[in-house]
Amino acid sequence: MKSKIPKRLLGLTLLLLFGGGCDYDHGLDPIPYRIKGTVIFDDVIPPWYVREARVAIAKRFPPENLATDLIYSDPLPFNRDTLRTRPDTLHYELVVDPGTYPAAGVLWRRNGASWDIANILGIYGLDFTSGSFSPKPITINAAQPIADSVNVYASWELTKRDAIIEGDITFKGEWPQGPEGTEIVAIAFFPIIPKTQLDFLSVKALDINVPLLRQEPFHYRTAVGSGEYKFIALFWKGKKTSIFDIRTIGFYHCPNDSLQPKSLQVGANETKSGIDFTVDFSTLPAGVNFKKENGDCQ
Repeated sequence: MKSKIPKRLLGLTLLLLFGGGCDYDHGLDPIPYRIKGTVIFDDVIPPWYVREARVAIAKRFPPENLATDLIYSDPLPFNRDTLRTRPDTLHYELVVDPGTYPAAGVLWRRNGASWDIANILGIYGLDFTSGSFSPKPITINAAQPIADSVNVYASWELTKRDAIIEGDITFKGEWPQGPEGTEIVAIAFFPIIPKTQLDFLSVKALDINVPLLRQEPFHYRTAVGSGEYKFIALFWKGKKTSIFDIRTIGFYHCPNDSLQPKSLQVGANETKSGIDFTVDFSTLPAGVNFKKENGDCQ
């Protein structure tokens, strides 16, 4: 942003020097293409280690290069005051090029760290309070130069990550492709084994950094909050499926019981490695079966 200030001052000076006496038809100004909306935070105080948070518009999703595949807003002016009376509701506006943007969301960055796609506070179209779980694309063109009300529900709870879980995901079967293909896959970490749609609201961490259409094993490394996780799984959503048709296609399970989710305890500042599991696309459209009750591995 700093590099733009001298250019603006130069432009203003030239206008005053050479254009002050000219008639100018302001009606001919092109309408800038824009995306704007509101970020609605939950009522959690942002942790001290959060350096900044910004709205990010994805040119491709999942992004492969965070510097070129995302358009960032200015830092959001969130409130750290522990005596505040209400959560933050912040407005933003971005000038963009015409096109279709597959996703928008809010990312946060830790002090002394670079941007990480795993550090998501919220995604446009994902609202756990209303049961909406599908990222919404944004189309900007001459007929619709401004996308208004691109609102994002964001949770500071997702910043509470003082531990690491990592492992390898092996892909079995063929990725669904074409119009019926894959829209998004994500690794999710739950403190309970979900039994109902409501239980899925308990998710403590999400990692959407899984490359689509990948055949070889993928190594994930996800920052999570310390504690116990009873269900670690990869979820799939198709391009034409509804929010109620998100499927589990693989999960971390007991070595001697492929239907029993295996619990994992991770401490503060600890890294748990070797949390490997296989996803099987041949189980779609139903997805994999798993036991809904807690159980110890034998």
